[in-house]
Amino acid sequence: MSIIRKPQAGVTLIELLIGMLVGIIVVAGGMSVYVTSVRGQSENIKLVRLNQDMRAMMDTMERDIRRAGFVTSDPATHFASLQGNPFFDSADPNFAELAVYNGGSCIVYAYNRDEDPDNDGVPDETPPAVDSNERLGFRLNGDAGELEMRSSGDTNEDCDDGEWESITEPEVEITGLTFTLTSKALNVSSMIVDDDGDGFFNGDDNHNFTCDAGEACNTCTRDGSPDPACLYVRYVTIKLEGQLRDDNDVKQTITEQVRIRNDKFLDAIP
Repeated sequence: MSIIRKPQAGVTLIELLIGMLVGIIVVAGGMSVYVTSVRGQSENIKLVRLNQDMRAMMDTMERDIRRAGFVTSDPATHFASLQGNPFFDSADPNFAELAVYNGGSCIVYAYNRDEDPDNDGVPDETPPAVDSNERLGFRLNGDAGELEMRSSGDTNEDCDDGEWESITEPEVEITGLTFTLTSKALNVSSMIVDDDGDGFFNGDDNHNFTCDAGEACNTCTRDGSPDPACLYVRYVTIKLEGQLRDDNDVKQTITEQVRIRNDKFLDAIP
């Protein structure tokens, strides 16, 4: 019986080249997926860092602006200070009223920081006065792309007065900052008088002991004498926009609303 032996044969040059091409395509695909994944992680890390830095700046503004108008922590002893609050006194030439300037990119306000007007260690023994280190604010320095905070000032009539310093991280550029101040006026006088003796205050039209929308107690217009006592509930909406200085494609926008805790009270004008 004869045995037929087949000669051994390798791959041809064409087959080798095709195999190498397929291998290169597979490796290139894997590298592309890897590079895309790394790039995506890098962009995500940048966005997270930008968000953290901007959130820290927003939190700083919220906490400080919320205190605007604070005058005393002992209202029972110093009730007169609440009515004649110098931190809301627009009659003062250097008034410390909460105000927005520069197209909304700057806000100024004041509050009693130390409750010690004459620095003798005894708080509130005399009517408080607005000191220079109690006029505060935030503004956008558009040229530098920075958020700045005011540490002192002589007046709240504009945003050019006082000492300002940046609270922006070097790698962050602030591209937009807007403060929007809104208020709701409540007619205090209508909620303390019952002229017809029906057991409900004059402003409580629905007779439910609350101040509903559209009722007299919910509107307070001081447009002449006599004027009622008014309580102004104020809100500040903050919009902060920023990007990374070394990567302008990484952007972030944060918007928050701050309820001013110290409502502004204006006594009735007889």
